[in-house]
Amino acid sequence: MKKRSDKEIILYSLLVLCWAIQLGVILREILNLCQVPQGINELLLPEGILRMAPKWDLFIYGVFITFALGTGAIIFKWWHQPINRWLLIGEGAVTLFMLNAIFKIIVYSNSPQLAQRVLLVLMGISLIGKIFYPEIRKWIEEIYRWLKKINWSFYGDAWWIVIIVILIYMPDLQRVAAMIYMGECFHHLDAFMVSSGYASLWGQSPSVDVFSEYGIGLPVIFSKMINAWGGFDYVSTFRVMMWFVIIYFILTYFLMRYWLKSAVIAGFAFILVFLLQMFHYGASPLIWRLPSASPLRFGLDILWLGILLLHVRSGKSRWLIASGIYSGFALYYMTSTGMCVLVTYYAYLIALILLPIFRRQWLSNSRERVIYPLCWALPLVSAAFFLFMTIGKQVYQERFWHNLLSFMFIFGHAGAAPFYENLKYRYFGFFIMSLLVPFTYLATLLYISYGLYVDKVKKEWIFTALLCIYGLTNYQYFVVRSLYTSYFTNALPFVMIICFWFSKALEFISISWQRRLKALVVIVSFYALWTNQNFLAYPNLVNFSRNPMTDNLVIQRFPDRTGFFNGGFKFVEEKDKLPVNDLGATDEDMRTEDDFKSDADLVRYYQVHFNFPEDVDLIKQLTTPQERVALISSFETKMLIQAKRAPFFYHFPLVESRPMTFRTFPWGLASTPAYLSDTMDQLTMGHPKYIFMEKVFLEDKIPASYQEKNSALLTIIAYVREHYQVYRQGKYLVAMKCRDF
Repeated sequence: MKKRSDKEIILYSLLVLCWAIQLGVILREILNLCQVPQGINELLLPEGILRMAPKWDLFIYGVFITFALGTGAIIFKWWHQPINRWLLIGEGAVTLFMLNAIFKIIVYSNSPQLAQRVLLVLMGISLIGKIFYPEIRKWIEEIYRWLKKINWSFYGDAWWIVIIVILIYMPDLQRVAAMIYMGECFHHLDAFMVSSGYASLWGQSPSVDVFSEYGIGLPVIFSKMINAWGGFDYVSTFRVMMWFVIIYFILTYFLMRYWLKSAVIAGFAFILVFLLQMFHYGASPLIWRLPSASPLRFGLDILWLGILLLHVRSGKSRWLIASGIYSGFALYYMTSTGMCVLVTYYAYLIALILLPIFRRQWLSNSRERVIYPLCWALPLVSAAFFLFMTIGKQVYQERFWHNLLSFMFIFGHAGAAPFYENLKYRYFGFFIMSLLVPFTYLATLLYISYGLYVDKVKKEWIFTALLCIYGLTNYQYFVVRSLYTSYFTNALPFVMIICFWFSKALEFISISWQRRLKALVVIVSFYALWTNQNFLAYPNLVNFSRNPMTDNLVIQRFPDRTGFFNGGFKFVEEKDKLPVNDLGATDEDMRTEDDFKSDADLVRYYQVHFNFPEDVDLIKQLTTPQERVALISSFETKMLIQAKRAPFFYHFPLVESRPMTFRTFPWGLASTPAYLSDTMDQLTMGHPKYIFMEKVFLEDKIPASYQEKNSALLTIIAYVREHYQVYRQGKYLVAMKCRDF
């Protein structure tokens, strides 16, 4: 027998192992079609019979071992040719794909159809590949030679721009709106920008006339963009958000391209941050239901990072001035993320003095010594300018600053969950990532800071250190809100640092292996993206399903695997429901994904039920266009948009929306402790002639659970019923007229 090298033995063993795994998977699928062997049930306890299913694990296990040992013996005894690496790579890839398909079938057991079909295709590929291996190898080699002839670097930037647009662009935004309406009635979207943004179009300033959870500039800027692009409504909102994210990721690609000087690494960075930020489990089933977790949260921070990099490389003061101005704008755009930008900017200013390598540059130039202290004041001047342009003299009033900062203070001290929440519920993967992200920032920051101080690393590495500071400050969002919806909200700095270290590691290997590794990470990242269930359900141009919103082949049933539609209401117990709904009926018409045959059916249902013509006419008849309307109802924002009226209440919307065919009592959106006092002050001092509210608020039989937990809203309703009387009725609303008029 020919003596084999250790390398050859290992490679052949891996090949045999791949074949054995493939055989085991194929046997599993075949044997699962069989019934329980006769006579087995007689040996089981009665309670075990109900849970009995075909179990061929022991048989498959025996075949797996026998086949592996037998095939290995045959190869080592009779086959003396060196192993073909392409055969091993191909069989290894098919094996991994098959195991991944099995994993998906198990994890998504409620809707495994897609993974099952993929597995059948892979089983066919496994058999065909072994029969026609010479022909397939020849075709692959020809394709590989053809691909090598193409000058990919020449087309690199254009290809990546096309990929970014194709992957994010959604051709039918109506069905996106319909899905989110069915899932959560636009709760997060209203809170993020639509409600306060709509009020701003009527001259009402955020944190002065209307509550704004996400700062001043964000709702004001986006409301103007939405209104200019097709009129202010929900579909136009999705359109503006979508194109903003497309531009954001294109800028991300070019920043990485400029920084690391590699189109491949820049493309890898886009795919990775795109996957982590927009398609992690916490964003299920669609990122647009949580716009605050999308790149919209960070505005034009990607441009600001590019400006900082330009200053690091050129040392020209105009870039430092520009970054200072934007730091103030970021504070105006969104207070919490703006503070992170501000901390990073001031950390850079401090580093320019503390680090000898930068200090010499500044102190040696008299012009720079004048500009440096000016840069300290620029963010504050810039923020004051933008705030004054939006709010006017009210920016000097204590009430504005109290309103602006009170929610942040409360949110920071009453977070959604403790930091160990994921560990508590055994989400070990989430918990490990929640530790890995800040540890990566800290380790990188410590290493580079010391290296810069002793002049052991390149000056440009300070940009990486600034990324760490920016990432650590933004990570406070997860520290406060330690849920799986939050830890990848700001994935960009983490991905950029990973790409930085990857590019540095490539410098220690040959050019040929650099190309192979770059190609490998791009292929793996694309594979991770295309096997992500959320991405498969994303309604972009490359989605193979014609009905991604309702097709069980692709949708992920979130969050309890029973479905996204009406998930917050379908498990309400009968004792917690009202006798009738706003229509005076008991039928709730509660729909799930299975009640729609196609996305077209879903859109038609949405267009009918998210439209309130009778109630809008009631509002129009009793109010003037200049009047601020006091409305207490689900879908307050939508109704006022249709009626073209401004909101009356500071806390707008006042209640959390739910379909008004449901027999549930609306919950008050008490975002701050002043929710009740603010609203009561407005009612007593503003004294509106009419108050429009849902008919269920006239119901006297309120479930005990609501009386205990919804006391603020009940107090407001009690005041209305005491001082107002029923005047007219619409479909869902009743107009209450003040008794004094």
